[in-house]
Amino acid sequence: MPPGSASSRDSRRAPHLRGAVVFCPRRALVRALARLAPFALCVWLVLVAAAPAALASAARPAPRPGSAPAVATIGGVAYTEARPWFARLGYQAAYDAEKKQLTLSAPAGRIVIEADAREISFHGMRYFLGDPAALHKGAIHLSTIDLERFLGPILRPGRLSPRPLRTIVLDPGHGGQDSGTRNVAQKLDEKIFALDVAKRVERLLLATDPSWRVLLTRSDDRFVTLADRARFANEAGADLFVSIHFNAVANNPAVRGTETYILTPRHQRSTSATLRSPDDDTEQAGNAHDHWSAVLGAQMHRHLLAKLKTQDRGFKRARFAVLRLVDCPAVLVEAGYLSNDAEARRIADPAFRGDIAEAIVAGIQSYAAALATAGR
Repeated sequence: MPPGSASSRDSRRAPHLRGAVVFCPRRALVRALARLAPFALCVWLVLVAAAPAALASAARPAPRPGSAPAVATIGGVAYTEARPWFARLGYQAAYDAEKKQLTLSAPAGRIVIEADAREISFHGMRYFLGDPAALHKGAIHLSTIDLERFLGPILRPGRLSPRPLRTIVLDPGHGGQDSGTRNVAQKLDEKIFALDVAKRVERLLLATDPSWRVLLTRSDDRFVTLADRARFANEAGADLFVSIHFNAVANNPAVRGTETYILTPRHQRSTSATLRSPDDDTEQAGNAHDHWSAVLGAQMHRHLLAKLKTQDRGFKRARFAVLRLVDCPAVLVEAGYLSNDAEARRIADPAFRGDIAEAIVAGIQSYAAALATAGR
């Protein structure tokens, strides 16, 4: 028999106990339990370790800040799940299934996104996306282009490549025989006010930083083609281009407020377009600067609204000629509506135009501050 078998143990007993049934004394029982203790401890540890995994499998966890967002192609457009993408930036998410609305909150502000809409609320301002938000597998997604070339640069300018800011070109809209928008009743022309604001901005910029080189596409009441405006900026080696305008709308004098435009990224619709166009897929010179134009436009829109207290008409995208053709970050400002009589009277007030100029300069200063963080 092998050692430890029943017969072997029995042979070692005292002669009068051989073949008898013997009950274990207390010390033997303690030793037996001691032998079982390590096994019982291992079983307990395994059960404790497995419990969190079992609970996790019962409910889908919230995305961790480091988790990769899901990607999908929806209607031929690349989309990225919004919740984990913004979680990486410290935004906490709350989803309203009934409204199909995602609310993202952080110390910097709140972002509200609604499925099937191109307009979002971004830190209290109206932003317009190139593609509508999409509800996919129960989660809100945003187009990858909107995240990478619009919202991402605005939220993380420090991750962009550094660029200089030495030459600033100001572009007063219209001029000469092109009066721009008009308020006929009050005899107000856009071209006059655009030039006045541009000259005010020029003086303020030079007083702010004399090292900046500030140029105007026109310094008097003359006509300059759109192509020549862009050519002037490019030949001057512009690092920044700001086009200054005032708006109007026919048959609706109640419309008022401020709009800010940057160039529409390639493969996206402009804000005013309801359908896609073959032109959407054409790369423009200005698209090389989409990232920094987004930063510039965001700062400009924020300061205009804060200073002027006008109605927010939105931060939008368009393929205006000057935005397409300039080879630097660029923004076009529509500071107010001359077709609205009350707003036209404000625009006619030199003090209000001074406020517009100060807001534009503040936007440029904030853009310069963002440039200073680039690559860090």
